Amino acid sequence: MNKALVELIAQFAVFLELADESEIPLETAVRQQEEMAFRMQKLSAEERTEFVRILHEVAEEEPFQAHREILRRLPEDVGIQ
Repeated sequence: MNKALVELIAQFAVFLELADESEIPLETAVRQQEEMAFRMQKLSAEERTEFVRILHEVAEEEPFQAHREILRRLPEDVGIQ
């Protein structure tokens, strides 16, 4: 797993979490979050560990506190930790 891919997933997760209904309907955001969780749960234990490690790096580089908090809880929210 490379950092660019983790950054892409992180950015999408933050967008889905913070978007209001004028940007994306709530049902759509929830459906996409559920799909992300489903797909991420298919990762092997090794891939999950690597994803979480890189995600923590990405979170620490994030300048906005709200975004850092979303990223820190993402592994638990999608059921991989």
